[in-house]
Amino acid sequence: MIFNVIAMVINAAQRGSGNTRIAFFTNVTSSIVNIIFNYLLINGKLGFPALGIEGAAIATVLGTFVAMLMSIRSLYSPDSLIQIKYILKYKVKMQMKTVKMIFGLGSNMAVENLMMRIGFVATAVTAAKLGTNAFAIHNAGMNLLSLGFSFGDGMQVAAVALAGRALGRQDHDEAIKFGHICQRIGLVMSLILSLFLFAFGKNLMGLYFNEASLIDEGAIITRFVMIIVLLQISQLVYGGCLRAGGDVRYTLIAGIISVTIIRTSVTVILVNIFNLGLYGIWIGILSDQFSRFILLRHRFKQGNWTRIEI
Repeated sequence: MIFNVIAMVINAAQRGSGNTRIAFFTNVTSSIVNIIFNYLLINGKLGFPALGIEGAAIATVLGTFVAMLMSIRSLYSPDSLIQIKYILKYKVKMQMKTVKMIFGLGSNMAVENLMMRIGFVATAVTAAKLGTNAFAIHNAGMNLLSLGFSFGDGMQVAAVALAGRALGRQDHDEAIKFGHICQRIGLVMSLILSLFLFAFGKNLMGLYFNEASLIDEGAIITRFVMIIVLLQISQLVYGGCLRAGGDVRYTLIAGIISVTIIRTSVTVILVNIFNLGLYGIWIGILSDQFSRFILLRHRFKQGNWTRIEI
């Protein structure tokens, strides 16, 4: 956990300065190291001891340790805007004003993530109560939905870096322009992904299941995913722009309303009262993404986020 936190903080700082490659390389390298040592240590290959679960844990630690070393190494790169050399040369010290700003922004985002996790857990628990098959189909659908999140998260990082840089120059119009550009690129990505799911959704579910009934029901879930990704990627970009401007209190409120309240309520009502089963859960997820899209888009369009004093 310590290694992971250090790597995450450094990578976040690098992303904010526009260096998104370091996060990519550290994550890829960490995954490769993890996979290699899982192979070597779980079942004892190439002379390594067979450690089972302990081997998997050691592999994970080694992966995060390598990621941390790579992140720290990036601070010594002459091409990096964030350098240890600069900090030492100009004797940059921690100031209480800066600490308060970081705590203010970070605490809001921490609460937002916590409240959103409550909604996610409530959905997962409801799906688990529907039975093994329904839960398996739900997880397969969530795996496909994570593809959309990956694209959306990438565009969100770009929006945060570009809009944040524009706001640093007090160029509010350019910040809004970057937000629009990132959202449109994200929309194109979501359309391509939706078309892919429309064409190959059933085939993808066939990778998870052998029974025709499960594949058919899973294919219906992919139709929900098709619609959701159109909203998901755009709302992630809008949320990134708001965070770049320091409007984290609004994103907190939007997250609580959409995920913790709307998603959970709709899911519980449709599953427990109207007996819609798995479809009720995915209607709840759709309602969450739709409400978040509306709330964040409305705030972005207002433009007030570009004038917030951090």
